[in-house]
Amino acid sequence: MLFANEENGTRGAEKYAEEAKANNEKHIFALESDAGGFTPRGFGFTVKPESWAKLKSWQHLFSPYCGDDFLEGGGDTDIDPLNESFGTPLAGVRPDSQRYFDVHHAAGDVFEAVNIRELKLGAINMAALLYLVDKYGL
Repeated sequence: MLFANEENGTRGAEKYAEEAKANNEKHIFALESDAGGFTPRGFGFTVKPESWAKLKSWQHLFSPYCGDDFLEGGGDTDIDPLNESFGTPLAGVRPDSQRYFDVHHAAGDVFEAVNIRELKLGAINMAALLYLVDKYGL
């Protein structure tokens, strides 16, 4: 899914959760990427303790792709309403943030400035996590 308006009151996230509740939808997992397209370092997770143990058992699978730094507490503004309304497990990609504010909301924040290799590493890590959650559940 894709929605917007985090920077202006999070109405997109709130509306999505509202519609999901009205339609009696069930979300098994929510993953957010909102910290830049830099080299991935890992994920932050907001999950129940039994899910945390399962996630930690997968951590070594992310080592070759720079994404094995797993921390408790994750997801962010765009997906928080799903956790608040449904208890949906959340994750947020944690990239290397040292250059984040060099481009965030700046004139240089353009697609041409994206490092394609870093972006692909992030996509690989997200795809791997989604695959594991889909195949083995939380």
